[in-house]
This record gives sequence, C-alpha cells and structure tokens, in this order.
Amino acid sequence: MNELTAELDSEFVENKKVKDDIAHNQKFGTFLGVFIPSILMLFGVIIFLRLGWIVGIIGLPITLTIITLATSIALITVLSMSAIATNIEVKAGGVYYIISRSLGIEIGSAVGLPLFFKQSLTIAFCVIGFAESLKDLIPSWDITYIGFGTLIALTLLAYKSVHWAMKVQLWIFMAIILSLISLFTGSEIAPMKPDSYIPSSLPYLGFWAVFSIFFPAMTGVESSVSLSGDLRNPSKSLPLGTISAILTGFVTYVAIAIYLSYYVPVDRLVEDPLIMQDLASIPSLIVVGIWGATLSSAIGGLLGAPRTLKAIADDGIAPKIFSKTFGVMEEPRLATLATFAIAFLGIYFGSINVIAPLLTMITLICYGVLNLSAGIETLMANPSWRPRVKIHWVVSLAGSLLCFIAMLMIEPGYALLSLLLIALIYFIMKKRAIESSWLNIYQGILLFFTQSILYRLVLDNAAKSWRPHFLVFTKFSEEHSIALLKFSEAISHSKGFLTTASFVPRGVLTFQKQQELQKEMEKRFQTNNIQAFVRVNEASSIMEGMKNMVDYYGLGPLLPNTVLLGGIKKGEAVTEFIEVMQTAISKHCNIVIMNDENKLTQANKNKEIHLWWDDANTDNSDFMLVLAYMLQRYQRGRNKRIFIKAIVEDEMQKKAKYEQFQKISLERRLQIEAEIYVAPNQITKRLNLIQEFSKDAEIILMSLNVPPQFGNNVEEYADYLQILTQNMETLPSLAFVLSSKHTPLDVILS
Repeated sequence: MNELTAELDSEFVENKKVKDDIAHNQKFGTFLGVFIPSILMLFGVIIFLRLGWIVGIIGLPITLTIITLATSIALITVLSMSAIATNIEVKAGGVYYIISRSLGIEIGSAVGLPLFFKQSLTIAFCVIGFAESLKDLIPSWDITYIGFGTLIALTLLAYKSVHWAMKVQLWIFMAIILSLISLFTGSEIAPMKPDSYIPSSLPYLGFWAVFSIFFPAMTGVESSVSLSGDLRNPSKSLPLGTISAILTGFVTYVAIAIYLSYYVPVDRLVEDPLIMQDLASIPSLIVVGIWGATLSSAIGGLLGAPRTLKAIADDGIAPKIFSKTFGVMEEPRLATLATFAIAFLGIYFGSINVIAPLLTMITLICYGVLNLSAGIETLMANPSWRPRVKIHWVVSLAGSLLCFIAMLMIEPGYALLSLLLIALIYFIMKKRAIESSWLNIYQGILLFFTQSILYRLVLDNAAKSWRPHFLVFTKFSEEHSIALLKFSEAISHSKGFLTTASFVPRGVLTFQKQQELQKEMEKRFQTNNIQAFVRVNEASSIMEGMKNMVDYYGLGPLLPNTVLLGGIKKGEAVTEFIEVMQTAISKHCNIVIMNDENKLTQANKNKEIHLWWDDANTDNSDFMLVLAYMLQRYQRGRNKRIFIKAIVEDEMQKKAKYEQFQKISLERRLQIEAEIYVAPNQITKRLNLIQEFSKDAEIILMSLNVPPQFGNNVEEYADYLQILTQNMETLPSLAFVLSSKHTPLDVILS
C-alpha cells in the first residue's frame, strides 16, 4: 500500500513538473510579451486619426511640447515602474500588483479599480477609432454597430487564447510598420473626398485640453505590465521592453508631426482625419495601419484589463468569481466578460474626444501613485530596496508632481472629483481591514519621518509644549493595568507618549511567549481605545526591572518624564520601592503613585477633583494644578470641578490662604474653588481630615515628600510611606504626586 502511495505521489509530482514546464515555455519574452503590446498601444487611435488634427489646431511647436511632456511623464513612470519591478517578484496584475505590494492593499485597490475601468474604456476608445475609419469606406454603416461587432470579435479572440492574441499582434505590428513606410514615402496630397467623414467642429482648445486628448497615446505602459504573469522573466523584460517602446514611440510621433506640418496645409489637417491616407504612397496601407493600430490596442486592453481584475479579485477586493481561470495558461475568462461589458457601455455612450480626457485623468492618477511609490522607496533607502534599475528619488517625485499638476490644469473640478473617488475607495478598503500577507512601505514612511523629526526635536527649549510622557508600571491583571492607563490617558489626552511596562522572572518564559504576552496586552489596550507602547521585559525582580526601565528607556529626546506606579509597596519591598523613586528623581522624572484599589470607572457621588495644597512642596502643588487642569479637560471630565484644599493652623492663616488661592485662580486662568480647614500640624490628624472631606471625590491629588538621596538612611522615609498607606488606602481614587525640579512649571502655568 505504501509503495502504491509513493508511486502515485511520484507520478503526481512528475505530471505537475511537466505542466509547469509547458506553461513556462508558453510564456513570453521581452519582444513579444512587452515591446509589441506596448508599442501597439502607443501606435493607436491618436497616431493615425488625431495627430494631424492636433498639429493643425495648435501648431507644430506646441504639438512637439505636448508630445515631449507626455513622453516625459510616461518615461519617468516607466523608469519608476522598472525600479519597483526589478526589486520585487512581479506577478499577475501589473500596475495594481506593484502599487498594492508597495503602498499597501488599500492604496492599491483605490488605484487598481479605476485602472481596471480605464483599461476597459481604452478598448472602447480604440474600437470607436476603428469604426470611424471603417465608416469612411462604408458611409451607410453606423459607427456604434460597427463598434459592437468589432468588440464581440476581439473578445472571442482574447477569450479563446492569449497565445493566439499575442501572435495576431505581431502581424499587426508588421502591418503598422508598412503603413508608416508608406506615409513617409508619399509626396503628393490626394484631393479630399467630398463624402469623407468629418468629426463635428470644435471650438478653440487650449494647451491642456489638447494634452488631455493626446495623452492616452502614451499610456501603453500599464497594459504590458498587466501581462506580467505571462512573462518568463518579468523583472528583466518589463523595463527593457517598455523603455524601448516609449523611446520608439516618441521618435515616431515627433517625426510624423514634423512631416505633416511640412507637407500639409493647416486647414487640411483640421478638416481631414484621414489625411495620412491621402498623403501616403500606398493609401490602402494607411487604412491597414489604422485598423491594425486600433484593433491591436483593443486586443491589448482585452488582455490586460481582465488580468488586472483577476489580481484585484485574488486579493478579495472584487468578487472572487473573477479570479477563476481556465486552461494551461490560466486565462481569466470571466474577468474578460466583465471587461467586455464595460467596453460595450463605453462604445454605446462615448466618442473619442469624450473618452480620451477621462482616460487621461485615471492614467495620470495611476502614474502619479507609481512615481510616488518609487520616489518614497528610494528616498527612505531601506535595506530591502535594491532595484537593478536605479532612478533618483527626485526624478520619481518630480514625475508624480507633474502628473498631479497636469490633472489640475486639465480640469480642476474633475481632478478633485477623481481624487475624492479614490479617497472614498481607500477609506472603504481601510474599513474592511482586509488581511494582507505582504509588507508595504507605510511603516517605512512613518519611520523615515519619525527619524527626521526626532533628530530635529529639542525638548529642552520647548517648555510651552511640555506634556507628560508616561512610563507606567503595571501588573498583568487587566483590571489593574487598564485603570492606571486610563488615568494616564485622561491626563495626556493621547497627545503625549505612553509606555506600559511589565516584568517576568528571567528564564520563565521563552522569547516567543514574551512576544505573545506583549501582543495580548496591546490588543487589550486597543480594545479600550488606549494608545500605548507595551514592553514585557525579563528581570531578576520587579523592582530591579523598574529601576532599569527608568534608567535606560527612551529614544533621543523622547524620554519618559513622568513615572506612574500602582500603589506604595509594603514590608520589605518598601526599600527597593524607594530606590525606584530615587532613580526616577535622578532622571528628572515626576512621580505619580495611584492606590492599588484605584478604579477610575467607578461611579462617585461627586464629579470633583480634590487637590490638597502643600506649602512645604510648592512644586508638587503646582504640578498637581497642571494634572487637575488636564484631567478636567479630558472629554469625559468636562463637568468636573476642581477644589483646591488646604489645612492651616489658625483662622488668621485661613484668610491669607483664601487670598492666595484667589490670586492663583486669577493669574493662572484656572477655574478653581477653595476650601480651607484648620487643624494642628500633625500628619495623622491631617490625614484623617483629608479622609473625611475627600471621601466622595472622584479623584484626589496629594503631595508626596521628596525621598532621601542614594546612600542615606531610608527608614524614616519608609515609615512615612507606611503611614500614608495605612491612612489613605480606603480612598480608591487617590494619587500621590511628586514633581521633578526640572519640570518647567513656571512656563506651563504662566
């Protein structure tokens, strides 16, 4: 039985290898797979039916400028595309695949869907051009019906086999070469036929209007890239074939424009769309060239658009049914039918001069994003960016800028509408949160700009912009960590940096388990809408881990400036706890210690913040004012009232204290209410007073004495902490506050 299974497995592997070899041998090289489709898209409707009209309507100098500008945009895009294509394995989907794997699936789909519709409408554009030329020979035939019949025939060809379609394109290319030879060997202009088809007269068109009509002539790039899955070596064939096609197309367009301008009067160029036929030495070859150019471009669209749709469907953006393939060459026949339907509608509703600007707008967006992707990748210079075709980031970004400027100059309203449509698709895809199995450069972009900002960030001179950057030490229990983080979030309002740190004993967990635990905590915080960096570190003891984090954690100027602890340690651990406090003070950090039982989400009787003033530690008192104000500004604390409370020894001091608080309220622009109590200067009696008059407060802020320096006797300070713990542990919303001498309180409160 095992021998039979092994034999079957061996036969299966061998058959699969044979099938793969057949498929590989049937794939195309640079000339047939890239150059021919690209050059045939360049030699399309425009070269035979609109180039002479453009020269006649705006003159040779401006025509050459338009050709040069359009070619420059296309060439820069080809170079950018080549850089990306030689850095990654380009699979089916062409431009969509490149963008989605570079900038992410959201941007890829936002550009890919309009690109598919553009490719489908290009088919209609070319078929209408063919119908116009045939109408001249058979005036009784209707252009729309000619277009429908032509589209059906071409779709059947593309539906049957991509291999046959590519072979047909080779013969068409040869026919176009013969037609161009016939054009340049002509000498005399044949008289214009009286029944020739003349397009409807147009008003004067400016530079950008004519540019929008011409630019689709230079959009053969993405059609060949869409066939990347059918190439033997895409990373080599794509740059070589497309660059060669672009340069060949540029020389040809310039030569024809100069030739027509020299030999044909301006009015004849404007009035006669078939002027090349009248000028050629063998007129019938021009007709053959027109048919070949238009039909080959349509075939190119029928080959490229379905593969773009298939790639989009493979990623779950379009319905999965369009990803289904047939045959050894895995032809996307259902996607071809969808392409046919869109092209059919384009023929029914459109004309060349109407469809061309629409194609231009979509193409410019696509090219702009391609250039942007390559420019950003080159600028960031990530180690993973190692293209064989190199282009300076300035060139790519300049190409992207040219695309968007051209869009705005052609039609600002339509350009903004197109960008809004793409933004809408992007946000829909973002909301769908489609899982992707590849990396994009989004994180790289963030890292690049973060690096640039960090190197320029000088916090020492930015006292006005001071914010608390919390380092929060938490347990692994959800209740404890969430309570502490919500308190810090209520103060920072997500505008400061927040890091939470927990510790595990050395050797207890593997590195993988630590990472899993860290991700679990991150997910828990995201569920509670808390933005925080999460660190799970190994340590000999929790206190040792806390000291190390305070000592070494941070990046450049972005160091934690406020340490948040959950409860004062008791018993033997209090000595190490004091060492953590001493380390934090030595690092110029403020300290906030919350009660262990703190639950900020619990329902309190009063929405009040009680701040107990400390004349002996005025920095603490000022820092508590800052914290109270930020807590009050928190979206869930808008209705909180700040009560500033103090304890004095006699009535005379009470009156002076009222006046002091009124002055603070006025000078520091704080809405505070003052309450003064009289009691002897004994810590236990004062703590009892605080318990009595703040038991119903939502949040209580109390000053903390400064711990002794390292090496000094800490027993007295430990006793002080134990007294606080014993007397205050019944207050669930208590925060002890110790301010650093280096916090710019005078500037913050000025």
